[in-house]
Formats: sequence, C-alpha cells, structure tokens
Amino acid sequence: MDAEVLRDSPIGGLVSISGTDGRTGKHYDHWAYVPAALPDALELRQETWTAAATAMESLGRLSQACAQLPNPALLIVPALTKEALTTSALEGTYAALPDVLEARLAPFTRDAGSPEVREVVAYEDMARHAFEWIDERPVTVGMLCNLQKILAEGSRESTLDPGQVREHQVVIGPRGCTVYNARFVPAPPGDLLRAGLEQWQLWIRESHDLPVVIRAALAHYQFECLHPFGDGNGRVGRLVIVLQLLREGTLPGPALTLSPWLLERRDEYQAHLLSISGTGDWDPWIQFFCEAIRHQADAHVAVAQRLLDWISDVRADLHERHWSGTVAKLADALIEWPVISARWVQDRYEVSAPTAKSAIDRLVEIGVLHEMSGRRYRRVFGAADVMSAVDEL
Repeated sequence: MDAEVLRDSPIGGLVSISGTDGRTGKHYDHWAYVPAALPDALELRQETWTAAATAMESLGRLSQACAQLPNPALLIVPALTKEALTTSALEGTYAALPDVLEARLAPFTRDAGSPEVREVVAYEDMARHAFEWIDERPVTVGMLCNLQKILAEGSRESTLDPGQVREHQVVIGPRGCTVYNARFVPAPPGDLLRAGLEQWQLWIRESHDLPVVIRAALAHYQFECLHPFGDGNGRVGRLVIVLQLLREGTLPGPALTLSPWLLERRDEYQAHLLSISGTGDWDPWIQFFCEAIRHQADAHVAVAQRLLDWISDVRADLHERHWSGTVAKLADALIEWPVISARWVQDRYEVSAPTAKSAIDRLVEIGVLHEMSGRRYRRVFGAADVMSAVDEL
C-alpha cells in the first residue's frame, strides 16, 4: 500500500500497525487506513446527480416489472443464481451455471459438486437467509456475521474468525501478498474497527436526504474499506447493496444483481474504491456505481420479458397437445429450477417414477428439456432457454 497517497486523505487517516505475518513468521511495521465516518450530505457534480436520477428511474421500471409479473420467480431466481456465480468469480471462485444448478439436486443425485460449486451454493444459502431477515429487520453487524459464517462453512479454505468481526490483520491484494506489497491495508482489529462498524451500521439505518443509490454507493465503499471479516467481505458487501434497496422499499424483491457488470470491470471497480480513500472525491465512484445499477436493472427487465414470453410459448405448446397435470406443473417450475431430475419431480409433485419420467420425456420431445448428465442412471435434465436467459444478466 502506498502510504504517501493516503497520508493526507480528507476522509480518513493512517494508523501504525505491527505484528508477525502468520504465513512467513516475519515481523512487520507498517500502516493501515481507517476511514472517517460517512457524511450526511455531499456536494456532488451535476453529472453525478443525473446519473443517480437515471439509476433511480431504471430501478423504478424494475420495481414495476416485478409488480406486474404473475410469478416473481421470473426475476428473483435468475438474479440470485447469476449473482452467486459472478460475485464469487470476483473473488476468484469460478463455477459453471449448469454445475451450480445441478448441485441443488444433491439430495437426489448424490453429487454436491466440486469445491468451487459448493462455495457458490453457500452464497445462495447466505443470500436467502439475508432476504428473510431484511423483510422485518434492518441490516446489523450481527446479522452480517451470521451470513459470513454461512460463507465460511462452504469455503474451500479455512478462515480465521468465522462468523465474527476479525481479530487479525488482513491485507487486500494478490494471493500471498505481504503487508508491504498489498494494494490496501484495512483497519487493524480492535476498537478502531469495531467503532467504524458501529458508525457504519447507524449510518445506513438513519434517514438521509441523499438518494438511496448514492447511500448504497457510500455504504459499499465504507464496508469494503473497513473489511470486517477474515474472508467474504466482497460477497457480503455486494449483497448489502441489494439489502439496502429492499429495506428502503426501492425494490419489492431481490431481483437485481450488480456483480456481472462489476466482474467485467473488475480493475476499474477496485481502482475506484481505492481512489476515494486518497482523494475524497466521491463523484467518479458514484457515477460508476449508478451506471452499474442502471445497466443491470434494465437487463433484468429485458430478461424477465424473455422468460415470460418463453413460458407463454411452452404453455401454448402443451395446450395444443392437450398435455396437462404433472408435465404442465413441471414446465412452470423450470424458471425456478431449470435443472431437474426424475427423482426431484417425484418428490416435488408426489408422483410415481413412471409419471415423473413421462413428464420429463414429453418436455424433452418438444425441446423444452435436454439430457445434460450423460449418465444412464440418476440422469439430469436442463432447460437450455432458461439458462441462456440467466447468462444474459
């Protein structure tokens, strides 16, 4: 970390740190950056206010689309799946969409997937817990600790201080970097970190005159700057963005994912967050953040319409063939469960093995499903059109 760049920061300061690197066993003396409390008001350039207004308009269209859909899963389920994949990829965990969807069938196929897939699925579990929480309660540090613990339990690597605010120093940078060549060194554990988190928690719960997209941009910077956990800060921090929008009533459901857009601009994303600490200039980051909101909200509306058209065509095809019962129910479920197995159909609809096989065979016959496992037993089938739509987010 270039301490000289941050030494005169107008929105934070450096504190000296020392200790022993647990990996190398070597002693270090260096600096860590501690952000000041977030402001209640900002002087921003006109183009920043315009970007925020445009983002809010796109969120309004997305909210309206959610309200008009007969099945909210048309937006919510694809958003969660895509976010799980891309927010994990931002942290170096890569998995394929079909593999993650197949992993949901683990109780029926006896295959929980690779360590990477299990880590992505852990994010989905974490997000579902968060969405249930936010229905009735605000974001709290304690809640985020519980979420981080879910991530840690699904991680490929052991994590220090799982499920609690870290008690050790962390650094941000390439894997294996030291405190000296890290891109950024967050606040040391202890009183400064905990005080910063308490201020952050109060700030996001208070009423401000700033639009919610600007508040979310500021809160995300502050959370990532504090880096309160031993692992999972990026994934938890990006989830908090959606939780803020839900808590504010800006969205009726978690039908938004920002990580696909950020993944394509990973270097720019990281550079913006680092630049704020040195310059105190919020405008470039807020404009970047609002563009992410605008683009992804519009993309979700388009994908929802694509899925709505798809299920309408499938229903018409079934009606023309006079197919009803389990096959019709299964077709409707494919947006939420685009990868299924015969055992899953049996369990979900409480039908016999022949009935489940017949429903799947019919959907394969008209091209709605295709076999994707290549196995003779415990075969898995996927709805390619649904998965293709999710990939567009």
